[in-house]
Amino acid sequence: MLRLTREVRFEWDLAKVPTQPAPLPVKHEIKIQANPDVESLWEGIQRAFLNENAWMVSLESHLDQMRKKTFPDGKPLAGMDVLVLQHGSRVVGVSALQAVEGDGPQLLSGVVLEYEYQRRGLGSALLLASLRHLADRGLEKASVITRGSVPAARYLYPKFGGRIGEVISPAPAGD
Repeated sequence: MLRLTREVRFEWDLAKVPTQPAPLPVKHEIKIQANPDVESLWEGIQRAFLNENAWMVSLESHLDQMRKKTFPDGKPLAGMDVLVLQHGSRVVGVSALQAVEGDGPQLLSGVVLEYEYQRRGLGSALLLASLRHLADRGLEKASVITRGSVPAARYLYPKFGGRIGEVISPAPAGD
């Protein structure tokens, strides 16, 4: 059984990812955000994490590491694409991607969705769009690193063939 603080890598074979986009409700759209406003994106990412109880243990440390890797020097990482899920003009979901072969992860932020928009199929649509984007950029495999107990690891990432590739960090003593 995976403990709360264990990080795991999910991996996808992009050749097996469906080619058709997932249907979205009216007034919802997934698109690449050119020249993203890092502060606005970061506020949305933080809100999504703050509403997820499974991230409360060492959340500050996790967010600090994510920000340094994803937005070094306050700018998007070189070569990074940001897919956003919009409801009207409001950004309600984010997926920061880097289409580079290798160990990755290629899904830098994972699929981040505001709490009130979860459990509606929108996370699945954003994940599918993210995986298709990476496949269209020529990648054969993609991965994300997340905590093994969060809902995305239990319900979202296994979709479209996502499999746990390895445990990244062992549980601390007494966990």
